[in-house]
Amino acid sequence: MTRVILRDGRAAEFRVAENTDRDREIIRALFRSASPESLYFRFFHVVREVSEDVIDRMVRADGIRDVTLLCMAGEEALGIGTYNWVDEERAEVAFLVNDRVHGRGIGTLLLEHLADIAWKNGYKYFEAYVLRENEKMLNVFLSSGYEIRSEQQSGTVHLVLKLAQTERTRALQETREKLAVAASLAPFFHPRTVAVVGASRDPVGLGHILFRHIVEAGFQGVAYPVNPSARSVAGVRAYPSIREIPEPVDLAVVAVPASQVPRVIEDCAGAGVRSVIVISSGLSGAEGEDAQNRAEIARRLRSAGARLLGPNSLGLINTSPSVRLNASFVPRFPLRGKLAVASHSGALGIAILEYASRMGIGISSFASMGHKGDISGNDLLQYWEDDHETEIIALYLESFGNPRKFSRIARRITQHKPIVAVKGARTERGASVSPTGSAVPPARDFLVEALFRQTGIIRVNTLQELFDVTALLGFSPLPEGNRVAIVTNTAGGAVMAVDALQNEGLRLAGAPTDLGTVALAEGYRKVLPEVLRDPEVDAVLVLFTPVGFSDDREVAQAVAEAVREAAQGEGPSGAKPVVANFLMTEDNFVRFIEAGDRRIPVYPFPEQAVRALAKVVEYAHYRRNPRGRIPDLPDADPDAARRVIRRHCPDAAGRAEGTEWLPAGVCEEVLRAMGIRTSGAAGESPGEVVRLTVTAELDPLFGMILLVERPPAASAVRITPLTDLDSREVLERVAGGAATGCGAAADLLLRVSRLVEEVYEITKLVLKDVEVSGSGVAIGECRIAVGRRGV
Repeated sequence: MTRVILRDGRAAEFRVAENTDRDREIIRALFRSASPESLYFRFFHVVREVSEDVIDRMVRADGIRDVTLLCMAGEEALGIGTYNWVDEERAEVAFLVNDRVHGRGIGTLLLEHLADIAWKNGYKYFEAYVLRENEKMLNVFLSSGYEIRSEQQSGTVHLVLKLAQTERTRALQETREKLAVAASLAPFFHPRTVAVVGASRDPVGLGHILFRHIVEAGFQGVAYPVNPSARSVAGVRAYPSIREIPEPVDLAVVAVPASQVPRVIEDCAGAGVRSVIVISSGLSGAEGEDAQNRAEIARRLRSAGARLLGPNSLGLINTSPSVRLNASFVPRFPLRGKLAVASHSGALGIAILEYASRMGIGISSFASMGHKGDISGNDLLQYWEDDHETEIIALYLESFGNPRKFSRIARRITQHKPIVAVKGARTERGASVSPTGSAVPPARDFLVEALFRQTGIIRVNTLQELFDVTALLGFSPLPEGNRVAIVTNTAGGAVMAVDALQNEGLRLAGAPTDLGTVALAEGYRKVLPEVLRDPEVDAVLVLFTPVGFSDDREVAQAVAEAVREAAQGEGPSGAKPVVANFLMTEDNFVRFIEAGDRRIPVYPFPEQAVRALAKVVEYAHYRRNPRGRIPDLPDADPDAARRVIRRHCPDAAGRAEGTEWLPAGVCEEVLRAMGIRTSGAAGESPGEVVRLTVTAELDPLFGMILLVERPPAASAVRITPLTDLDSREVLERVAGGAATGCGAAADLLLRVSRLVEEVYEITKLVLKDVEVSGSGVAIGECRIAVGRRGV
């Protein structure tokens, strides 16, 4: 069963039809509700009632050779899609969508999901026959992004779709999904009416606190308390049930005992509520009844087209002046700003917002995901991707639901908005106490590191580092390089800063400028503009330690004036970040120097300032580099490689479990189909020869990963598919200058990546004794295992 989001933001479920009386009746009811025109378009002749033989063939589909896919809203089918065997490479596809939900993208979603299933089961093409006057269905196919051939045949159009994913099909599917997800989350972040179910008269009750926070924040819509035993709550008339509220409710916040949650969810579904936040706990745990309760709550809401945040969420905030929603336990409404925050841990999320308020960092919106019964970090990222109120995204994550989708989404976002992430539950012990309730093994941390590196996410280890970085990102331009100038009044501070620069991979731009201890404010005022105008400087670190009667306020004002003066100059001289460290005896919060439209972060310690700057420099380098692409590879034919495997092992993709290692001769044939030669001239090169091992294997969470090792200790890992930039970075990491210039090695990695991505039967591939030099690549041994992938 797969959750899908329709074009209008409503939720639904896809599942494969089963050979049961229940599914026969569901399909029969769908056909009976269809208009004569819809039945005519589906079956090409006038149909009064679809025969039992047709329905029987649909429910008896084996799920591999033939498939019937239902789009469900509870017990009602919104649509049905089928594919049926034509030959080993082709299947015929057809759809019917309930007349009352036309225009919601169901036909397109059925096509995408059926194509994915068919591809994994070994098909290469879909065929479809569409009546010429059935313009809606023709548009579904023609706008899908798949490579299509069409032919007119006496009133019908014969279409042939190539099922292999391309950049165009991925881009179109991702755009459709992003727009649908954003529409589904709009009622959470922009509700016109909010109901708090469980809002009590007890001033320390959770429901009462939530309702008061909504009212006191100045919510711009209408808020209703729901309490069956109270006439009013906080001076506002209460209603005994959400069904009795006199207008449609956009957002319901549920804060009742866990035993009452199912009844409240039923009321929300019956009242047509589109968005539900479940604050209630007691529905956690990866096993047993609690997990079943969570799943049932999510299913019931999906059957009504609604979405769920939680359970065990601590709420949601939107600081937009047109909304001002504080449906959370955060006691003080945050400052308005451009930082969006998502957290698996509600308590940590609230601590993050408190810390942000103390630092003067504004928030655009906040969401506590809780146990991710429905809405995940991927959904929130897609909402914030085009949210004009959000410019920076901060995440506290403990687990990944779908890391491959997370990767695709994050790659898009980080090209124009930074994402800063703290990954908790990094160890098995940490994951075991995580309240997110995931039954999936914790992500291996080196794969998390690879994921973040490939997607341009700024990874930090602590919440303090998260704010150190966001303090700089929020108010400073990105640096053009890693050359850092130091202006200081203390040699000791400069020594510490220089050591920190080297440890963080930054370069010192000339000797530090030591202003001494006399006329400090004037010294900073005079020197800083000159340093900022220096074309050999990309960023500036200002260090100040009070000496004698020196006044930190005067120094701060001088720094602000100097930055403003530099910003008014011509060219890019004003577009350089400035970070500062004032060694004072106050608290350890980052503070700011106001400099016009710039705010200069002042860190408690030099190392703290340098570490934050290094993270931003790395992100700026990622942004400056051309975005990696998956290039066309001459003579690479994944279809031919797949035919080789299926000829040797016809049931590879369909087997229930287990793998089979292919004979050496078959492995070589597979590599040749991809344009990979197993022998070359690398060993004959007079230059240095680098020996590598290349392994592609299936991770239970991340899917196919590519590991490149250079004995005895150098290694690099990436999640497929690799871009041309990924392949170069891997070689740089494991072989340095010895193999970086060898295009053949990068080409090999790209071909292996494409092979394991597009030939779904492969579960593991190992290339041993790979010799790389300036003259080419030679492969000593190849081993390939095939079977059915679980991810």
